[in-house]
Amino acid sequence: MSKFSLLSNNSNQYTQSSTGNVHEYGEEIAQLKGEVERLDLVTEAMWNLLKDKGFAEDDLIKAITDLDAAKKQKKKALEDGEKQEAQLCPYCHVPLQNNGQLADRCIYCGHEIITSPFK
Repeated sequence: MSKFSLLSNNSNQYTQSSTGNVHEYGEEIAQLKGEVERLDLVTEAMWNLLKDKGFAEDDLIKAITDLDAAKKQKKKALEDGEKQEAQLCPYCHVPLQNNGQLADRCIYCGHEIITSPFK
């Protein structure tokens, strides 16, 4: 007996709903592939600029390794219950709230600040 014969799929028919979901996921996958290709192009262009400025591949490898280690350490600290340090508004010194956009806006004074383009 095959292990696959134990699985039932309601007479092996797909519904209109599941076909629609597959189409939606296909579109989303195509968009994500386009985004990955764009990011790959941007990354390669930035690396070419850095090489033109005299950086070597060893510099890139060290930077990647250091950043990866720092992110892993930060993730472990958050998992261990440490609270993330809040960025303060430079004008009114109140913690900024991350709104998911490139620039955070202080809810008290309205000042917009880019804390990190990589958050």
